Amino acid sequence: MQIASLTFVMLVLPALLLIYYLIPDKARQGFLVLSCFLLYSYGNPVRVLYPSAFLCYDYGTGLLLEKVRKNRIASTGIVCFSVLIQIASMSYIRNTAQENEFFPFGIAIYTLQGLGYLIGVYRRHHAPAVNFIELALYLLFFPSLFAGGLFSYTDFTKQKQNKHLNIISLSDGLSLFIRGLAEKVVLADTFGYIFRELQQIAPENMSMLTAWLTTIIFSMYLYFELLGYSEMARGLGRCFGYELPKNFSHPFFTPSMTAFMKSYNITLVLWFETNFRRLLFRKYSDKYAYHTGFILTWVFIGAWYGVRIKFILWGFLIGILLLNEKLFLEKIIKKQYIAGIVYTALTSQLLWVLFFSSNLTEAGIYWKAMFGFGNGILDQTGIYFLVSYIALILSGFYIATDLFRNITERMSVSDFGQKIMNFMPLFHGALLILCLASMLYDGQHEHLWLWM
Repeated sequence: MQIASLTFVMLVLPALLLIYYLIPDKARQGFLVLSCFLLYSYGNPVRVLYPSAFLCYDYGTGLLLEKVRKNRIASTGIVCFSVLIQIASMSYIRNTAQENEFFPFGIAIYTLQGLGYLIGVYRRHHAPAVNFIELALYLLFFPSLFAGGLFSYTDFTKQKQNKHLNIISLSDGLSLFIRGLAEKVVLADTFGYIFRELQQIAPENMSMLTAWLTTIIFSMYLYFELLGYSEMARGLGRCFGYELPKNFSHPFFTPSMTAFMKSYNITLVLWFETNFRRLLFRKYSDKYAYHTGFILTWVFIGAWYGVRIKFILWGFLIGILLLNEKLFLEKIIKKQYIAGIVYTALTSQLLWVLFFSSNLTEAGIYWKAMFGFGNGILDQTGIYFLVSYIALILSGFYIATDLFRNITERMSVSDFGQKIMNFMPLFHGALLILCLASMLYDGQHEHLWLWM
């Protein structure tokens, strides 16, 4: 069941919260696990087989790693086998998602959570879970599973010890969930509608203006889709007493690609840094080995979005750009702030073409058009879309930048801002009505998060 559906928002979530707050504290963990399985199997009970099988596998393998921890060869072999079997099965199921009834939502998130848990046991960052229900909740916690981001087993167990449920955490969680829902169903779905309209135009018939509008609209679509689900997940986590990590932090108009990627899908990058690069390349002091590990990390991050050449190329190019900034451009970027913003904006938009293009040939056609070698500089179609949606595009960029956050934070501490805060419940109520109206009017669109 999608957490951005009318059924979940209007029926399932209120019922879950009511039961969760009424039952004894000892029963809440088990209730959440049961809820995760029911939500996961909604519409197709077969889907639950895959996560159930690997839940049992991760539980048993974690205990096995603890028993053989003194045997380095055996424990390393177990971890390598676990990585291979889980990555292979995830790749196969994702590549056959259209015809595969076993396809579970959030399969890549689940896989990385499970592998991170096993690698953490292997590296002795934490002890293996003895309580099966506790591990099940960590791996199958539906806000994180359906919407990201990733968090470590250590952070999860710490929160379990310090968890506090009260009306404030519930109110904060619902407010954050509603804001995330608005980012998804109002902003992302609107940008998605415009993007699909632009995709009706063959790339070879696009002018320079239309090609740039297409990639800008797509970048807004992808950002607000993933941000919306991430914020909804954080909001739901707070409602149930868990603090999920922030996954996006206003990446647009940053002065470097390094700053951009540090603010975009934060937990995913951190997972690969911790469980891939630092695990395999931490012992190498040679700078070439370090550079190789760095670029390979981004290649695998690209492959996480999809095991296709275009995603792998995207990751490779990102790795090259970030390494180049680290080695050569860092001082220049600090001195030329405005130039850095322009460079980052242009570079990131050019690279997003790889995400929505069907193949590298089509991406090349888009790039040609973006540099003026397509159907001219301007055309009536591009002008129409620009005039019609310029206000929405500017609003999207504004919300996705630090400027929006800074102004919001300053207002919240001012006297005027404090008065406005008194009306926030009314604002969130009106925002929820807008979301529900949008969901009723627009229906269901394709969900990019299913890639994950």
